[in-house]
Amino acid sequence: MIGTEKIEAIAESLKEIAILIKKISADKKVDIQDLAHLVAFLPKIDNIIVSIKDIGQAVEEGKDIDVAEIVDLIQKIHSKLKEVEQA
Repeated sequence: MIGTEKIEAIAESLKEIAILIKKISADKKVDIQDLAHLVAFLPKIDNIIVSIKDIGQAVEEGKDIDVAEIVDLIQKIHSKLKEVEQA
């Protein structure tokens, strides 16, 4: 069994990107005040790049996934969606 670490990392990256977009688009315009959101996002960029580079490995994880891992991933993704909603 390979695990789901790469899939989870991609989900985390997508969550961070969604939160950034939500914060920037909250006032329906992009302006200098959005720079604060971008500055807070920058420390996360390295992990996001790594997760995107690992997409091939995530596909391999997906090929080896079992029911327990699927349930766990669904719960984790649901949690990440809640984080985006609350951001």
